[in-house]
Amino acid sequence: MSVKKIVNLAVVSAIYVILTLPFASFGFGAIQFRLAEGLNHLGAYHKDYKWGVILGVFLTNLLFSTDLGIIDLMFGTVHTALSFLIAEWLFHKIHDEKKRLVVLTLVFSVMIFIIALELMWVLKLPFWGTYFTLFLSEIIIMALTAPIMHLANKRIHFKQLMEH
Repeated sequence: MSVKKIVNLAVVSAIYVILTLPFASFGFGAIQFRLAEGLNHLGAYHKDYKWGVILGVFLTNLLFSTDLGIIDLMFGTVHTALSFLIAEWLFHKIHDEKKRLVVLTLVFSVMIFIIALELMWVLKLPFWGTYFTLFLSEIIIMALTAPIMHLANKRIHFKQLMEH
């Protein structure tokens, strides 16, 4: 992996943490509005972006998850990694950018059951109610940020940024 790519991924991780910081009180628990989740859409442009986002999730949970600690590190990181892997598998047949953004939105939202399981296990929250609120939180953030990432890509060219 080139130095430029490593720097780009470090920047993505830092942006994830910075975007979560002002809204950290809304980024954990049964309702999670993390604006930084919009960075998941970078996976539509290049598969290596997942490493920056995964590291960003890990660092965010390490720095800001006061109630769940190490368990949140594991579950949050697993949720993000598995969601990217499933999306990448689906991308073999999907090459259209907008369709990939939709796939990422749906996959990350459906896979949020992993976080619902964590909250059920650790905080004794009801699974289905928690899954519902987490799903809504995730799909709203992902749906709102998809067009933003689409527009940003027109200027930034995310794929080329990782390849050159």
